[in-house]
Amino acid sequence: MNLILPFDPATMSVPLPAQAAQASRAAATPAPSRRGPAWDVTELSPLPPDFSADLLNGLEVQELQLPARPALLGDWLKQGDLGYLFAPRGAGKSWMSMLIARAVAAGSPLGEWQAGQQPRPVYYFDAEMNLPDVQARMHSVGLFMLNFHLLSNEVVFKSRGHGINIASVEHQVSLSQCLQDGSLFIIDNLSTSQLGMAENDNDSFDAIRDWLLSLRHRAITVLIVHHAGRNGLMRGSSRREDMAHWILSLKEAGDPGQPAHRTTFSTEFTKCRNCTGTHARPLLWTLDTSTTPLTLGCESNEPQDAMLGYIRDGLTRSTELAEALGVHQATVSKWAGKLQREGKITISNRQYHLVN
Repeated sequence: MNLILPFDPATMSVPLPAQAAQASRAAATPAPSRRGPAWDVTELSPLPPDFSADLLNGLEVQELQLPARPALLGDWLKQGDLGYLFAPRGAGKSWMSMLIARAVAAGSPLGEWQAGQQPRPVYYFDAEMNLPDVQARMHSVGLFMLNFHLLSNEVVFKSRGHGINIASVEHQVSLSQCLQDGSLFIIDNLSTSQLGMAENDNDSFDAIRDWLLSLRHRAITVLIVHHAGRNGLMRGSSRREDMAHWILSLKEAGDPGQPAHRTTFSTEFTKCRNCTGTHARPLLWTLDTSTTPLTLGCESNEPQDAMLGYIRDGLTRSTELAEALGVHQATVSKWAGKLQREGKITISNRQYHLVN
């Protein structure tokens, strides 16, 4: 049987393993057999919780005074969220997560996403990169600020002889003690920050589920960085996605011949509870690390925008555009009609031309 230690976010403590095991054995021991009804709650020790005391009727729910959750960045990132940022290896997910950290810690906008209501403390747990590389990226992004806190697995291992495992209850308690209520906690990344959780096993997620819920009750926002699988989707079991408020997919979008100091990637939400697609549309990001701080470019990456770019480059026929965009000609015609109605292109002799 699985032993789940009860976690109290108010006291940041859990019972000792021996005490927990003894309590678990006591709860699992069947009541002595006796004549009469087969189920008698008076024989259970301890008594099960009485959830009826927590029931609310519709009118009681209506009268609850519930403040709106403050926004940390754009319309999609709000206080208490659990979300994922995933991408293939080397696509730029650590760059993106650090840019988000910088925007939240400074209370500044990022690309098309407007600034949050106020700056928030940010705690960044890096479980993958070497410390000199982390330092260099922080310098490039501009993260040398008091509101940003780095927890490096490399530093922890050098001082303690072991790294941090977020699937360990003891380590969950220790991490919770580090975090300030209302802050942003970034875990980079899921694969390297845990041991013992099977990625394709839905039940393995239970090792961190209750801990993540305890952080939500403290208004702590959690961003988990993860890898994409070979199919382009987020790697591993699907249960971890159920609790997520949003899932942000990042894909490499640069020219193979671009210089090493230039990184280009696209972002698109595959799930977003907090806002509609109008406020969470696909974006194209360009990073130039030849300057300090880096130079950041951001523009819309809607399919119609990509089509406009190809028309600007000289592709004017639907057959050419369909091949370049990887869609059917009927889709190109549909997008062309929308762009024509918006006054961005003209259509003549089955060719598309930009409007000056």
